[in-house]
Amino acid sequence: MYLKKALLGTTALLGVGALMVADADRASAQAFDVTVSGFSRFMAAFGDLEEKGGTTDARSLYFRNDTEVHVKARATDDATGMRYGATVEFEADTNASVNTDETWIFIGGNWGELRFGDEDGAADNMKVGGFSVAAGTGGIDGAGEVGGPGIFFDNSSDATKIIYYSPNVSGFQLGISYTPDSGHAGSATYPTDTTATDREDWIEAGIVYAGSFNGVDIKASLVGSWADYETGNNDFSAFGGGATIGFAGFSVAGGYFTENDDVGGDRDIWNIGAAASLGPANVSITYATIDPDGGGAEPDNIVLSADMGLFPGVALQGDISFFDNDTGGGNDDGVTGVVRLHIGY
Repeated sequence: MYLKKALLGTTALLGVGALMVADADRASAQAFDVTVSGFSRFMAAFGDLEEKGGTTDARSLYFRNDTEVHVKARATDDATGMRYGATVEFEADTNASVNTDETWIFIGGNWGELRFGDEDGAADNMKVGGFSVAAGTGGIDGAGEVGGPGIFFDNSSDATKIIYYSPNVSGFQLGISYTPDSGHAGSATYPTDTTATDREDWIEAGIVYAGSFNGVDIKASLVGSWADYETGNNDFSAFGGGATIGFAGFSVAGGYFTENDDVGGDRDIWNIGAAASLGPANVSITYATIDPDGGGAEPDNIVLSADMGLFPGVALQGDISFFDNDTGGGNDDGVTGVVRLHIGY
């Protein structure tokens, strides 16, 4: 009898404990504001796509999708005012071999914000240039069938990193990020330290200013990047800046970036753009070119872009590219175009 009572008492305590843990989990979950957003896009590409992509026998007309679902959890601690949360961006196309695009968590407060995970570096997120005013799918920074050539110096992309962004003070904000290994992301363990093309101890930084004066909107930034290659005594460094100026629905922008790369070679990157908002429609023209030191191909691209809102969250977008890859021969230039139906939710 004593053993039976003891077992019953233990079971009751375990049950109460389980309920308390469940209640704590529910309270923790309820502390977060979870939102689901994303986009679905259907696009038609046409023109000299074999020449643009350098792909033999590429179709001159095809359709494709681009779909992502973003889950964001956000919360604020009442006692300290600290903000925290997570972002997961799922790749949702039927042929996607990678299940996510970016995944990161953050903690922030009056002192700024720290991000941890697979997210673009500070320089990439803070860059400003001719692409910043592009309409359509993004002009020179838009769909691959019309975008390019490289509009910005090499960056760590979504390799796993830590990022710090300062609070905005009088329109100024600082950012810096550290990436141990440019070839390492996600949950992979034991990354190697001997991949010749990977960069290590990659630091990216930027400062951006945004403000308005008598109806004139100004945004400008300076960005830099420094890393070592994993093998040999090769280094990588880059810096540059750009600005946009907007007034009465019109805007102009430009950027200049330069790379000093012991492996890939040094190069200068230029881009400019101009745009106008015409009621529900936007139009732009953007231009990009690369000037490698010591000779070589000097590709350039001019893109005419437009977009128009059809319904809330629905837009029709389009770009026409006049490109020259400058690879030599007669099949390295031409005209391509895209038309895209974009639904953001």
